[in-house]
Amino acid sequence: MKYIVNIFLIIVVLASCSQQTCDTSAFDAGMAKFERNKAIADKTFNLFIAKDLDGMMDMHSEDLIWSPASTNDTLSKAAFREGMAGWMSEFEAFRFENRQYYPGVGEDFIPDGSVRTYGTFYGTHKSGKQTTTKYYSVTQFNEEGKITADLEYFDLGGVFDQLEE
Repeated sequence: MKYIVNIFLIIVVLASCSQQTCDTSAFDAGMAKFERNKAIADKTFNLFIAKDLDGMMDMHSEDLIWSPASTNDTLSKAAFREGMAGWMSEFEAFRFENRQYYPGVGEDFIPDGSVRTYGTFYGTHKSGKQTTTKYYSVTQFNEEGKITADLEYFDLGGVFDQLEE
């Protein structure tokens, strides 16, 4: 009897959401925003690697909220610029490999246009020492395609430990 009820429920769900009646427009619109914003996020990482600070800043809104790996606080775009300039001045080169991009979702599990990024950063410090760290971020965007929030997570202490070895 339990199997018959389960089969009946599956049939009802499938019948109620046929190709003609399911409204997937919100999901499709969210995925379209994600695809657009994924390209913007990827370009931003490439600008960081190229040490194009001005180009990178142009990708971010003036009211940016930045949450770096070094603090739980949220910081301004000016602080973000200062932080990125610091990384760029301390390291001769960066690589960001194994990039993976996934859509963020809202409370309804519909893609909201935000981008979750995973990957591995490799750096060559000005001392010649090499660093490696796993990286994760969540970026949110406005309608103009500018980054409004950049939340970063990586083992900052681990990077410094590698420099001290």
